[in-house]
Amino acid sequence: MTDSVAIPTGGTANLAVYEDRRKSNGVAYFLWLFLGLFGLHRIYARAGKSGWLMMAMWTGGWALLASAFWIGGHYDTQTVQTAFGYESFTDISLSPSGNLLAWAGKTLRTVVGLWWFVDLLLIPGMIRRWNSNVAAELGLGGRL
Repeated sequence: MTDSVAIPTGGTANLAVYEDRRKSNGVAYFLWLFLGLFGLHRIYARAGKSGWLMMAMWTGGWALLASAFWIGGHYDTQTVQTAFGYESFTDISLSPSGNLLAWAGKTLRTVVGLWWFVDLLLIPGMIRRWNSNVAAELGLGGRL
């Protein structure tokens, strides 16, 4: 007994398999908009391991920020009366070790944010590449 899946050889059957396996730009953009900072649009589009890397960087950035806050890397604020009578909040202290962790966390989150924004333009290519590979695998290259 084998666990392999037999792909039908008929043209109509191959087209049905293609329709079942193809990816949609609409779904990819939906994932990009709501869960894109976690890289789920890239995971959906089967864009290699970059989606998992994006997820690790985003959650790692938040983890670094949380640990920086936990060890004292947060700012303490003090209310200061300005010369014009307005109150303002001034940052007065920050622990050095927490500062480094906070900087690293903010940097990771910024890189992922820029990557997420650039993916707005890259999604159609990722989806087209996946769909083309599926069509070529099924021998449907010229029939789509």
